[in-house]
Amino acid sequence: MSVPEKLLEGIEHLEPLPFTLQRLVVILGREDINTTEIVQVIEFDGAVAANILRTANSARFCGRFEITNLRDAVVRLGTSVLLEIALGAQLHTLKTAAPLYDLTEDDLWLHGAAASMAVKAITRESHSVKIPPIATIAALIHDIGKLIMVRYLQADVSAILAICSEKQLTFVEAERELLGCDHAEVGAAVARKWSFPEPITQVIERHHQVPVVEPTPMLDAVMLANLAAKTIGVGLGVEGLNLRIEYSGSRDRLGLTVEGFERACAQTAFWLRDLKKSYGIEG
Repeated sequence: MSVPEKLLEGIEHLEPLPFTLQRLVVILGREDINTTEIVQVIEFDGAVAANILRTANSARFCGRFEITNLRDAVVRLGTSVLLEIALGAQLHTLKTAAPLYDLTEDDLWLHGAAASMAVKAITRESHSVKIPPIATIAALIHDIGKLIMVRYLQADVSAILAICSEKQLTFVEAERELLGCDHAEVGAAVARKWSFPEPITQVIERHHQVPVVEPTPMLDAVMLANLAAKTIGVGLGVEGLNLRIEYSGSRDRLGLTVEGFERACAQTAFWLRDLKKSYGIEG
């Protein structure tokens, strides 16, 4: 399927990424990453710098000593986490309610944040396969297509639910049936618009693919992270758990046990509580 023209026009009119984020995306794509250059990019962006220092000293990343300067924060967090923080702040400004999915503004953003954290938790539990650090970025924006669909498509959630019930389809399959595309395809188009690395774009595009064709550790991790976020009740909306996933296959390929996945879910819930507290979000 192809993305409808109306959505493509909406994507084309998206505001470009802030300069700091553009530069971090470029740096992430390099093989030779220079800490000094990263610090020079973020030191004059007050909001991003503050978020980085706060995160470096949060329960999620805290070490033996308090971090008080950006260079030490960069070393502690790593480049992928820096991009995750900057991008997370950008997505926070793009929050919009999604009646099509019965999700509030915070629900949409928090689901991506929870999925990103879940990738980290899954990585800790997966001992036989290396999950690329940028998988956290793919998880953070895996549902970015939903933001575009709710802005530019007039669709009634009851119509999608009716198709799900009548034809025994998942919510994503019903999206394709009714709208001619799904949010994963739209999200990939957004990622390309913002010039994200192709591996991230591919994962966004395929995170609902079943059966999985040419699986990768990053794709398996993001699929399981999406499920983990929903399992702890973040971003369920009207879709709920009406999705298909190669749960056992993805776990086996990552060397992740059932107990390991459960521990990852619990760890994600703990980290998410810390994140919500830092943003003053209740519940």
